[in-house]
Amino acid sequence: EGGLALPLPISAAPAEGRPAVYGVRPEHFQLSGEGWPARVNVIEPTGSETQVLAELAGTPIVCAFRERVSARPGETIRLTADPALVHLFDAGTGGRLSH
Repeated sequence: EGGLALPLPISAAPAEGRPAVYGVRPEHFQLSGEGWPARVNVIEPTGSETQVLAELAGTPIVCAFRERVSARPGETIRLTADPALVHLFDAGTGGRLSH
């Protein structure tokens, strides 16, 4: 309840009933009108990319976009990530569950 439905990578090993950590590299987030809502905390243009520090479902995240991001701190952006670029980790051991 109150969580997000996140697509799993095809290479994910079965982890049913085990807590897992969903890993996305900053450059693998994508802006999408249909994506997950994330509250922007900081927008940092760095020349070739724009870094966004945000909060997704109560978890701090860092995103890196090639395009400019027009949102301001306190606003909501919508994000997705390509499941082929996502990694799953066992929450207890830190071991990788996807290949």
